[in-house]
Amino acid sequence: MNVFIVEDDQWSAVTLQKLIKDYFPECKVVGTASTAEEALEALSETQPDVLIADIEIDDKNIFEVLEQLDKNTDMHIVLVTSHENYALEAFSYDVLDYIVKPVTLEKLVRTYNKVGKYKNYLKLADAKKLDKLNSDENRIIGIASVDKIEVISMDSILYVQADGRYSHFHLLDGTQRVASKNIGEYEKILPKEDFLRVHHSYVVNMNYVKSVSKADGSFIELFRGKKTIPLSKRKQELLNKFLKVKF
Repeated sequence: MNVFIVEDDQWSAVTLQKLIKDYFPECKVVGTASTAEEALEALSETQPDVLIADIEIDDKNIFEVLEQLDKNTDMHIVLVTSHENYALEAFSYDVLDYIVKPVTLEKLVRTYNKVGKYKNYLKLADAKKLDKLNSDENRIIGIASVDKIEVISMDSILYVQADGRYSHFHLLDGTQRVASKNIGEYEKILPKEDFLRVHHSYVVNMNYVKSVSKADGSFIELFRGKKTIPLSKRKQELLNKFLKVKF
């Protein structure tokens, strides 16, 4: 973990560097600055993971530096000061931690743990985003006919209807695709959180179900189109579990 220090008091800067070197082997101090101008120039070159900065530097304060940094930076900011009255302003800059001088090993350990926890949180958040992205990218299916394979989005499927060894895909735009596989094969492929086999001859995209009726025989009404889908008695309990209701 690369660390950059902004501190205009030489003794404080040396003390901070020594604490980091002696007790945090995973960290490396990649640079120091004692003025706002030096800090701006060096930060753009070193791109540290963590900035540890005194709030008051020469005749300026660190907030003037932060204002000029790239707002999309992944750098974690830790501020050090002798004054507690900057706390509210500090956290408006997404500061990860705020250390009141004197800087001690105990305070640095607490800050180090905060940085570690936050980095783990970001990794987890990125992993979830990647999972969702991969999931979204994989929401396609190949419809194999006699002479070609057509790729369609699963979200465009209203329902699938069996026709012997073939399957008819009824789509949102009103068109159909005929596949040379039976409906049982597609029941296995289509995601269970969205699609449900409600009848021997039908698999329905439950995201487009408007209502379920028991009048004149059980059937399912869809938001799109005028088609009603028959609901078999054997599938009633399965549908109840899917909808989390008693019918």
